[in-house]
Amino acid sequence: MKKRKGILSLVAVAASLSLIVSGCGSQPETTAPAPAQNSGSSSGGGQAATPAPAPAPEQSGDTSDALKGQYITILTGGSSGVYFPLGGTMAKVFQEKLGATATSQSTAASAENAKKLNQKKAEVGFLMADTAGDAYEGVDSFAESGAQENLRSIAALYPNYLQIVTTKDTGIKTIEELKGKKLAVGAPGSGTEISARRVLDAYGMNYDDVDEDFLSFAEGVEGMKNGTVDAVVISSGLPNAGILELATTKEVVLLEISEDKVKKMAEKYPSFFATPVPKGTYDGQDADVTTVGVNNVLMTHKDVPEETVYLMTKTFFENLQAFRDTHNAAKGISIDTAKQGLPAPLHPGAEKYYNEVKK
Repeated sequence: MKKRKGILSLVAVAASLSLIVSGCGSQPETTAPAPAQNSGSSSGGGQAATPAPAPAPEQSGDTSDALKGQYITILTGGSSGVYFPLGGTMAKVFQEKLGATATSQSTAASAENAKKLNQKKAEVGFLMADTAGDAYEGVDSFAESGAQENLRSIAALYPNYLQIVTTKDTGIKTIEELKGKKLAVGAPGSGTEISARRVLDAYGMNYDDVDEDFLSFAEGVEGMKNGTVDAVVISSGLPNAGILELATTKEVVLLEISEDKVKKMAEKYPSFFATPVPKGTYDGQDADVTTVGVNNVLMTHKDVPEETVYLMTKTFFENLQAFRDTHNAAKGISIDTAKQGLPAPLHPGAEKYYNEVKK
């Protein structure tokens, strides 16, 4: 009996092994492929890896997860400017609609953004058109660092308004009366600071005539609140959050930049144009105030793949309402003006999208 039981046990084991082997042979391959490696950083603080080309969208137009696994760093500006909230919205839209690992990074704005994009430390950035043009050509404040020839344009956005703001307490009513006053001109080399110098020059003045202080928007407004700054130069869309905040405690005064002075500036800097800050933009503002306008632009660099820029451009314009809900300035963004006055060559990916929407 014992011998018979032993034989039966061996038969059972053999049958089980046979089932296991045949079962393994009939199973489909279930090992997942290793994920693609990406050595870049989403912070934008170091050298970011150039994303791999994104797959073309499906015929249905669904681009969800089209940039999954790709890092997109978006360069913005200070927290009280318009670039900052729009960049945050852009990161969210690119995450939700494209599956990208998108992050926005606060910077000193235009000049810094130009240099970082040129160095390929980010994929997208907001810049003022005049600063971007200076950067691409390597003139004025970029003369020492040289032409930022890697820059490429994605789209013209909304106009910036140069707002030179003081309070009724200072008694300052004109640009000429800034002589000898403490003037916050923006971060060094920023688009705002460059514009501040150009406005002073149009009035026959320079930094020798004022007590300049290189403060961000937020720092300049704070200085106005506590009396350590007499006036602040802010270049942004309307309304500016810092000025709105200042107007809750002080009676703000916008200094006019006369139309003839703006025309004089535009002869040398074609990106400039005369435009009003409409009355009622800020509490107590009972009339339009003429100032300098300059368009903002969305930029990238030449080595971001064509399909990636195509998808970013497409997704940006197909979700404009999200940006308009974020800030009133975004109401000035339109596909109809997206190619106007661009300061650097259009990226092929953006051009692909514009050609597509024309059809």
